[in-house]
Amino acid sequence: VLCVMCVCFSSMVEVATWLSSPDLSAALHSLSEEHRPVRLRKVVLSFPSSKSSFKFDMSLNYKLCHIISTYAEDKPALVFCSTRKGTQQAAGILVKEARFVLTSQHRQRLQHTSHSFKDAKLRDFVVCGVAFHHAGLDASDRSALEALFAHGDLPVLIATSTLAMGVNLPAHLVVIKSTQQYASGGFQEYSESQVVQMIGRAGRPQFDTTATAVIMTRHETRHKYEMLVGGTQLIE
Repeated sequence: VLCVMCVCFSSMVEVATWLSSPDLSAALHSLSEEHRPVRLRKVVLSFPSSKSSFKFDMSLNYKLCHIISTYAEDKPALVFCSTRKGTQQAAGILVKEARFVLTSQHRQRLQHTSHSFKDAKLRDFVVCGVAFHHAGLDASDRSALEALFAHGDLPVLIATSTLAMGVNLPAHLVVIKSTQQYASGGFQEYSESQVVQMIGRAGRPQFDTTATAVIMTRHETRHKYEMLVGGTQLIE
């Protein structure tokens, strides 16, 4: 028996036809949002464009603290950035601006774990409840961060968008900080399937009944992402 489940195909009918054989037709079942174990609220926030994509991306870092305090409900938040440098910049600004309520026992756990990190910045950031995650980190640091976040001990993890395609780290709140990525020498929009993959990290069935995904984009592209999260745009 072969079971295929995916939200990233524009036409599941074509996929079902491709999987069928002359003797056996593939059964197609379309599941709506109502079948999600955790109800997902999707929010699109737009901001004025800047002549420089780098400056626009940097400006969004200063809006993260308010967004997390508004939507996280004191539960784990996962923020996606397009570059490794971007994750560190966002984490550095958030450490200065955010003040997470941590019990003495919680803070002790973070301090104890921080001593094991090889990256000096991570050691400083983790004790504040914030960390960055990307492929350039030592494998032991990445594993320790993933365990901290999965156990709910790390309030905010800021990661590159590739994390959405790999390690399964669900969060109560997912924030896509900018809908553009740097590729082929310039900035371009994420594909719809990439956005859907990142949004899909919101919701922890074992802990939550609701979750939130926030997309931060330009005013010019707000309607596009409102259509995407509303289910009225095909995902290529």
